[in-house]
Amino acid sequence: MRVLPSGRTRTGVVAHRGRADRVPKIADVVLPAARRRAGACVTVVCMTDTTPSAEPTPAGAERPLPIRVLLGVAHRWPTWLGLAVMAQNAFGMDDGRPQALIVFLAALIYLGTALVGRPAVVWPLFIASVVGVGVARVLDADPWPALVGGAVCVTVLALVAGVARRAPLTALQLPFLLVFGGAAVAALSLSPAIGSYLVAAALIGHAVQDVIVWRANQVVTRSLAEFCAVLDLTLGVAILLLV
Repeated sequence: MRVLPSGRTRTGVVAHRGRADRVPKIADVVLPAARRRAGACVTVVCMTDTTPSAEPTPAGAERPLPIRVLLGVAHRWPTWLGLAVMAQNAFGMDDGRPQALIVFLAALIYLGTALVGRPAVVWPLFIASVVGVGVARVLDADPWPALVGGAVCVTVLALVAGVARRAPLTALQLPFLLVFGGAAVAALSLSPAIGSYLVAAALIGHAVQDVIVWRANQVVTRSLAEFCAVLDLTLGVAILLLV
């Protein structure tokens, strides 16, 4: 009998191999069952409907047409608000110079918002200015001294805060206040016809700025820019037609 280096005889190795051949392998027991289960799974999968589903329904397509129209109208609420304010100011108008207050406030509010640096602040500033002018009229007080004084203060603060060194559209609010605000104040001292035309030109010019701001989505929120653009443009045209 020959002794192998491992210390086992060749006969032992053969015997061991013979026993290993007689012992059933785990794979021989497990794999047939696995194949049977796999076949069942394949059968189930094949019975599943694999027809491509229909195209997804666009969002809002299931809503009735009147509901979609109302939602579209409600989405444009700044436009309707601007038209309403324009109609209120244009009703019975025979002199456009009082509308100089609107373009002056618009330029002042834009600069105030640029100074703060937060576009969403424009609506609180707008509401505060409307309330302030309303209170002055109820008290039969002239709002112009307070408005001009406020514009001077805001301009000085904007210069100190470095608004002129910010983004171009933000920095332009300083000269815009001087141009539009100066035109509004100057119109008050002119004749009704010339003053009205100057106010109309300032309103239409500010409407152009509103559109630029709306497209850039800077300085003020888009809702205020849309409202102001509609109000300025339509009111300026109304002055040209009615005065």
